[in-house]
Amino acid sequence: MSRRATAPRRAVLVACACAAGCGGASARGEAPATRAPAARAAAEAIAAPVEDPWADATASPAPLAAATTAGDAELFALCGAGDAALTSVARAIADRAVDLAPAGARGPEDGAARAAPAPALDAASLEEALRAAGEPHVAPRATILRGGGGRAPIAARLRAWSDASPSIGERRCGVARARGADGGEAVAAVAVDALADLAPLATRAHAGTWLTVDARLLTPADGARVVVAGPDGAPRSVPSRVDGGRVVARFAPDRPGAFVVQVVADVAGGPRPVLEARVFADVEPSRAPARAPGEDAAAPSARPDDALAAMVASVRDAARLPPLERDPRLDALALAHATAMRAARSVAHDAGDGDPARRVESANISAGVVGENVAHAATAALAHRALYASPSHRANLLRPAFRRVGVAALADRDGSVWAAEIFTGDPR
Repeated sequence: MSRRATAPRRAVLVACACAAGCGGASARGEAPATRAPAARAAAEAIAAPVEDPWADATASPAPLAAATTAGDAELFALCGAGDAALTSVARAIADRAVDLAPAGARGPEDGAARAAPAPALDAASLEEALRAAGEPHVAPRATILRGGGGRAPIAARLRAWSDASPSIGERRCGVARARGADGGEAVAAVAVDALADLAPLATRAHAGTWLTVDARLLTPADGARVVVAGPDGAPRSVPSRVDGGRVVARFAPDRPGAFVVQVVADVAGGPRPVLEARVFADVEPSRAPARAPGEDAAAPSARPDDALAAMVASVRDAARLPPLERDPRLDALALAHATAMRAARSVAHDAGDGDPARRVESANISAGVVGENVAHAATAALAHRALYASPSHRANLLRPAFRRVGVAALADRDGSVWAAEIFTGDPR
């Protein structure tokens, strides 16, 4: 969204409310900085790319057959409406996790297995797994529950996890169980908030071939649009038709490579991507993590906020865009918003502290245009990677009209980072 701030209602250029990895994976375990090598290895093994082939198309919903859910009806009732694509991802996670349980995970004398700490799930890999399964919703969250002693303890912990993540839109879920050779059990759950659904969009295409994006909004929205990002460079908004909650747009990949397609809706809390798909033009699909330009720009000893600022500067330099002046007043606003998101446990443009334009105005900062990127990720570098990978966020990073920036990367108790970047243009 690109509009200038004008009274009485200030328009605000905001990328969206969340990027890959924000509000993402959740698991019981130690903070990343204190995890033992064995636990880190377990986390990497669970998050490693799966070799299953990519789905032929991205679409939703993907209802589960009644026979599939019958055995775990109670768990699905606690987690959300069963979804076949989410369940396939949960099954892969459970299969990996069950054989990685640490030794000695036995409980009292009755032999019941107790809950063992689960390794943290890499949120970016989790989101990529959804894309490969043909599931278009963003900001998935997941948990791994280990233990025995019957279904009741597992159900109680799943309920607690589900209740800790209030939903917006329609909650959908995948649940899977796996049992290891030693009799240990793991249950994995993956949930998303469905704010829209997508008609099938082909995963593979040829450069120059027209494709149709056809989405149906499930929540009230003031507007919506389709944004497409190619292998590199600035993303572009595609002319979109919004009619009665239906969003339709057509685009053609302009060269070989991997393209990210997002449907961005103006919903409560600000603009946010509600659907995302990958389209591979004349190349084979790949889950290899794509590093973002600028990831290595910061010194290893740099503070997370300084590291994030260096990455933003490197991206703009590579694109031959004017450098951004880092403004201490915007830094303070970014830090206050990151703090509000951390307290709310939610990534949003309005975490109870007002939208970005209102916050900038309240600080008596004159700006012709305002933008904001927000994310929650394991590190500042992964937050930057997620933001660059998202078309609507990359648009903010590469917008020529921006002149100043404020950056915050606030650590959480689990070692993860709540990131906020506030951009402004020339004073009015």
